Amino acid sequence: MAKILDVVSASAGYNGELILRDVNFEVSDNDFIGVIGPNGGGKTTFLKLILGEIKPSTGAVNYFPNGNRQTLFGYLPQVTTIDKSFPISVLDVVLSGLQGQKGLSGWHKSADITTAKKIMERAGIAHFANNPIGQLSGGQLQRTFLCRALISNPRLLILDEPNTFVDNKFEKELYALLQELNREMAIIMVSHDLGTITTHVKTIACINRHLHYHPSNRITSEQLASYDCPIQIIAHGPVPHTILHEHHD
Repeated sequence: MAKILDVVSASAGYNGELILRDVNFEVSDNDFIGVIGPNGGGKTTFLKLILGEIKPSTGAVNYFPNGNRQTLFGYLPQVTTIDKSFPISVLDVVLSGLQGQKGLSGWHKSADITTAKKIMERAGIAHFANNPIGQLSGGQLQRTFLCRALISNPRLLILDEPNTFVDNKFEKELYALLQELNREMAIIMVSHDLGTITTHVKTIACINRHLHYHPSNRITSEQLASYDCPIQIIAHGPVPHTILHEHHD
């Protein structure tokens, strides 16, 4: 599989404070990587680093084949709040994912609109195309922003907590769609839901100031201990239950 990007001995942070240290990581076509770790451990900084929003203080982030990242990524950020009174339709939100390619002209060809409608059909929101975003449920809003991330036909789709504030029906459909999309592109997904993420991803990156990469979707208790903090574990069995590591402070 062709390499999409690699991070080589990179450290990064803000205002002279390092958040991530000596990170080595790479992504190739059709990878499906789950990213987990404690709050404050550096997951957001890691995403900003590979998206090119911040530069490493040491080391490098390389993009392949030619170093151009402009059309490489589709990004679905955390969707927590949105101004539902803003007068924009679902279709226009999806088309805004092409702004990086079209600049500030805002002009969309009929082919762009056709592509947007095909993506929305795939995500099950085509019938909402002309609705204002203020009328959408949480799950419908997430689908809209997912379509926005997909319209540029990226090689790598990056999802930051995509199942936040959505119902179980949407979550199930989302993961089914991601499995399908993974045949066409690589995916990086940040999630706190360790039990769900290990069911769907192929490999896992654990981030807590450093990055520990596991070339499978299985995490042992010893590997969890590397977080140095209580992590929620979902245990599968005849009776649904959750196990929490003991807090000592």
